[in-house]
Amino acid sequence: MYLALLKLIKMNKYLKLALIFVFGLTLIGLTMVSCTKNETPNYSVTLKEYPVQYAADLDSIDKYLNTHYISSVDADFNITFAKIPAGGTQQSIRAQQTYPLQYKMVQNDTHGVNYKVYYLKLREGTNESTSAVDSVYVSYKGSLLTDAQFDYSETPIWFQLESVVAGWGEIIPLFKTGTFDTAPGPNPSTFTNFGAGVMFLPSGLAYYEQMPSSLIPSYSPLIFSFKLKSQKSRDHDRDGILSKFEVNPSIANQKPKDYDSDGDGTPNFYDIDDDGDHFMTKIETKRPYLTSIVNGQTVLTPNGYYPFDGAAVDNPLTPNIDERQGIPRKYTGPNNPTSGLPTPLPADYTDPTRLRRYLDPTSFPPFE
Repeated sequence: MYLALLKLIKMNKYLKLALIFVFGLTLIGLTMVSCTKNETPNYSVTLKEYPVQYAADLDSIDKYLNTHYISSVDADFNITFAKIPAGGTQQSIRAQQTYPLQYKMVQNDTHGVNYKVYYLKLREGTNESTSAVDSVYVSYKGSLLTDAQFDYSETPIWFQLESVVAGWGEIIPLFKTGTFDTAPGPNPSTFTNFGAGVMFLPSGLAYYEQMPSSLIPSYSPLIFSFKLKSQKSRDHDRDGILSKFEVNPSIANQKPKDYDSDGDGTPNFYDIDDDGDHFMTKIETKRPYLTSIVNGQTVLTPNGYYPFDGAAVDNPLTPNIDERQGIPRKYTGPNNPTSGLPTPLPADYTDPTRLRRYLDPTSFPPFE
């Protein structure tokens, strides 16, 4: 599947050349409906300016939306489009209101383009939200603006969103997952109430000048219909903080790749020491060890990590853990007379404006 391969549009120029070579060799060995033995994708294309190509792409997408209509949407949210015939009275994709056409603006400073990405929300979904740095379990179909299909998988597949074309990471998080149901029978597992939609991607948020197969010409705007069945939140640096939370809360809609709190050149979601105080983030987010006496000996038991934010209520079934406590800030209570260290106040764990201690270079072990 094309989308399971590393995206090609965000690599630096040296890595890109290396991967193009490896990618070409890989395609030769794969058995894919898009590439026969006598067909080898041509990667020798002239690189175009992103703003110029985007203008052409947007014009093509606009024409498609104005000249095509939704011919069917079945009970499982499989959607098909068709061209409005001469004299036809069908409402265009843009004009129809059963599934109102929406768009999202995506600023890409590298390209120097503020992309307008159209999408249809067939159903939002009812379960979990996801983010551009999570993994998703989706069924999908990919087509060109000629309506030629180049990829399809009704059986859901797991994808890491940052490892596929950039448009997926922008649109799929606007939907929610479904509910996993089990029932007796030969096919006991099903998903219901999943998010389903369609995205219309300019080539700058797809493969741009690359040709991942002979079925996708360079500079092709792409149409993807998809069903978001499930998702997994990821922790890229394994520091106990989900990657989707590794953003600056004071900046709306910031992407994890753009947040580097200590200015060391490594985004926080890849950085094992987010505040540069030489203490690993996962140490600063650990709960204190539980202390118990066994046969007269003091026993320390690991107590896991604080969640990013605490729960609304404490779970009475876990008397040793207060689930309302999120990652604390530097303690602000009175000093402990024995250790001389500050003691915590309840607000240190719950204040929504607190600077969590793994982001505070003046807060480091030992704590209280």
